[in-house]
Amino acid sequence: MPLFEFARPQALLLVLVWFLAMLVVSWGMRQKRRRLVFWLSREEVDLWWRRTRWQMLLFGIATLLLTVSLAQPRYFAGKVSVPVQGVDIVISLDVSHSMLCEDIKPSRLEFAQAIIANLMDRLQPGDRVGLVVFGGSGFPLCPLTHDRSIVRTYLDLISPSVMVYNPTTHIAEGLTASLKLLKGKKREELRGSVIVLLTDGEDQGSNWSQAAADCAKLGVPVFAFAIGTERGAPVPEVTETGAIKGYKRDLQGKIAVSKLVLETLQSIARKTGGKVYLPVDTRREVEALLSDLNDYRQRIWTKQVAQWRELFPLLVLLAALSLLGETWLTRLPVANLPETKR
Repeated sequence: MPLFEFARPQALLLVLVWFLAMLVVSWGMRQKRRRLVFWLSREEVDLWWRRTRWQMLLFGIATLLLTVSLAQPRYFAGKVSVPVQGVDIVISLDVSHSMLCEDIKPSRLEFAQAIIANLMDRLQPGDRVGLVVFGGSGFPLCPLTHDRSIVRTYLDLISPSVMVYNPTTHIAEGLTASLKLLKGKKREELRGSVIVLLTDGEDQGSNWSQAAADCAKLGVPVFAFAIGTERGAPVPEVTETGAIKGYKRDLQGKIAVSKLVLETLQSIARKTGGKVYLPVDTRREVEALLSDLNDYRQRIWTKQVAQWRELFPLLVLLAALSLLGETWLTRLPVANLPETKR
């Protein structure tokens, strides 16, 4: 890496034009000096020539500096890290019946939807977002896209009426469907991809451990939002139209209570290199996720870029001072000059 360079070296060809112009000016001033001998004394001509040479020197320096500044000289000032592209983010949302529990108001599902909406509003422009929903099975709802409005449209369509056929929670289905969506990139390792998982963690028999291992193998971290509370809440019974008609009961006839299972989410995050967030509102933990995504983006996609400091402002300043000096010599009063004999 050179310590000094010209950003536009082709402009240095103008130095040749400057050199030829200065030769012409010098020749013209010498011709003028010869002619002045017929009109002024030798002492007056010598005095004029001394001042003229200084004027020519300052004028030449100023024009040379301005000519060189067009080539944009600069010096190397070190390297800085910049991200070169965004991150592919698949949001995997649990839409099982337990997400209708109201231990988080207004419900776990609506709270998760608010988190997703807030997250999309604050992602980087280069990030792509996809949406997967899962319960007893998982399927992509929206492909990876830069258009956040499309993701929002699909997100708003999720309601209890679409949750009728996903009564159970199989986290492995959500992770597997998310990986399938990311594999559209056709890479052995899904570099620059993450899964944002929103669930209560109450898995009901899926092999989520193997699904997490698959994510880790492909280099996809899982950042999980734990939606729910440890005290839990009754699980609503949903009709085919999505209306809540009561609460589910267990084998003993007691009302089934869904509780947050944090250990499952912590294990998934630990295996994949992600993190678990316990949201108390729809903003604070999103800020933490955005910070972690920024660190991930810098770590995965960052490259070192040379940083240069421009020198042309200094050259222009020196040129202006030289022209100021040349102008001062031009306006030097004759009374200040030594008296010469006629």
